[in-house]
Amino acid sequence: MGLISNRIHRSNLQEGDHIYSFRKWKSYSHHGIFVEADKVIHYTKTNKEGTANKLRRKPVCKNCGYDRKVHRGVVITCLDCFLSGYELYRFDYQVPYHQFLLKRSGTCSTGRCDDPPAAISRATALLNSDHGFGDYNLLENNCECFAIYCKTGKHMSEQSCSAKSTARAVAQAILDQNSGRLLDDVRVHDPDNYTNLKEKIDQLITLPFKEIIAILIKLNKNEEFETMEETKNHLAQEV
Repeated sequence: MGLISNRIHRSNLQEGDHIYSFRKWKSYSHHGIFVEADKVIHYTKTNKEGTANKLRRKPVCKNCGYDRKVHRGVVITCLDCFLSGYELYRFDYQVPYHQFLLKRSGTCSTGRCDDPPAAISRATALLNSDHGFGDYNLLENNCECFAIYCKTGKHMSEQSCSAKSTARAVAQAILDQNSGRLLDDVRVHDPDNYTNLKEKIDQLITLPFKEIIAILIKLNKNEEFETMEETKNHLAQEV
């Protein structure tokens, strides 16, 4: 995996991988769990398509039999149906804080994931359940929520966090939004460290970006400093 891109070739996929694919103009992404050769379990809209979607609906897949009009909610399809002609990416877990800030929303998490059999088991159970993953909701219960739940047993979606965030001045907005993403992610996956990290970020927010990254690297290594002044002194000694 690269620092910025999580793009992967299908031949390198492993069972239990959390995969995703950006859609039109990379404005959003679709997520799922790769369960076996050429098979993906993913979560789709549960409501009926509108007239516009009916006009451009794709035919039934000859490979896996997937019919977008009939099969809704949690579905299993071939990889090609999941990708729908777009590129393939693999979601990263246990990403260091400083790398998380540099990554695009909906591509990674600082949290640990369970082993592949657990992810496949959760995905399969939801596929076979009468209730599936509930009613689809873009902000609260979407395909990313499904994939993260399968991998971790926890319910969260960065797409929903991003959709709820508001724009500010460009440079500060990027930092504010990504700091919020980081805190949301740590709150779910490492709640014991959330308060400490939030206090540090509140102190760091006015510092230059390079200094923030350097301090987060130290925090990720569990190198704690008592005060912000002490933190700055440590950084000065390394310059």
